[in-house]
Amino acid sequence: MYKRKHLRGRRLLPAGCRVGRGIVKIRTFAYPLLAVLGIYIIIYLYCDGVLWSNPYNSYTKQCLAWLDGRLDLGQNYPWLELAIFEGKYYVSFPPFPSYVFLPFVLVFGENNPESFLNLLAALVGVSYCALIAAEYGISRWYAAMLPVFLYAGNAVFPIVLTNGVWFIAQNMALTLSLMSIYYAKKGRKGLSLFLLCSASGCRPFQVIYLPLIIYIYMHDSQPEEAALKDYLLIKAYTFIPAVLLAMSYALLNYFRFGNILEFGHNYLPEFTNSEHGQFHFSYILQNLYNLVRLPDFHFDTKMSIPEFNGMNVFLCFPILLWWVFGSIKTRALTPCNLLTVSCLAVHILLLVSHKTLGGYHYGNRYVIDVLPAVFAAVCRVDPSRKADRFGLFQMLLLWGCAFHMIGYSRFLKV
Repeated sequence: MYKRKHLRGRRLLPAGCRVGRGIVKIRTFAYPLLAVLGIYIIIYLYCDGVLWSNPYNSYTKQCLAWLDGRLDLGQNYPWLELAIFEGKYYVSFPPFPSYVFLPFVLVFGENNPESFLNLLAALVGVSYCALIAAEYGISRWYAAMLPVFLYAGNAVFPIVLTNGVWFIAQNMALTLSLMSIYYAKKGRKGLSLFLLCSASGCRPFQVIYLPLIIYIYMHDSQPEEAALKDYLLIKAYTFIPAVLLAMSYALLNYFRFGNILEFGHNYLPEFTNSEHGQFHFSYILQNLYNLVRLPDFHFDTKMSIPEFNGMNVFLCFPILLWWVFGSIKTRALTPCNLLTVSCLAVHILLLVSHKTLGGYHYGNRYVIDVLPAVFAAVCRVDPSRKADRFGLFQMLLLWGCAFHMIGYSRFLKV
């Protein structure tokens, strides 16, 4: 019989100790939440229009079309990236953000507060970063600083503070992927899979991390008395929401484009008019070079940072350096770390096979999608280490915050 013995191995603590631990846990995610919010407010005060109304509101327009009883938008909006199929115009992005926006559009209509919702999604992601760090048992200071490092010290600014359709989808995918990892670590299999499916409804390549989520279920979470195959038989109902969500994507794709896997991007004029289409092996070498190239520097124009198609990933994402450093220092050749590397390799290979690497703010926007797995790997590598004893961490954190605050401020001022 399947039964979890909740009290096995649990110590009964005095009420005062339990309250104290609760306060510590609140501080664990309150500190980084306030720090990241403060940094974003500083940028908002310095840069005009970070939270302006959004002309690139494809998801809101899609919600309005659904509420009007149609799957296409009914007309062309030349400034949006719309899929053109059989003479009709469709949103060319995966649909999950529209699911989130639908009740808000029902209330606010075209004035849907996308900017606020996008910022709120980021702050939820910061909170789950802190919870993941605490779940892996790292020191409180380190657990408080790692979320700040991820959200303020890496090239995440544009997807949080720029409210176009592209950025909203990536921001939601980042948050939902972090939530999926956290609940996998907690052993909440059905909820974790639902959240990963939600993230894949924002950025389809997030499904690549399903093997990593399953590994965390089986090896990092609290042990279950039932084997996985028995769990699938006894509690299969927990996976129903994820299955229904995936079916909704498939049906929506089929009714719009006649293909359960086609969400519309292949029907963008950018790709239908391209010689090699959206994905092709001929893009790989140039894109790989773009991921390691350094910004140009001239004495007259100073440093020239590219806005499109990639720049050195270690400059843009110093958390990668921190992960590499920790893995080498601790010789972390664990199965989970190797699986993370494998998932990232597949993901990067698919990204560099794409015609572009994403635009704006260093042109490395697509690489942001690998950060949830990297963050979990950083937390997993030598969790007993006290990060405040390592000058490299502080250096990378300060460098990342300064580089990205200045870079993003300059980008918005252009």
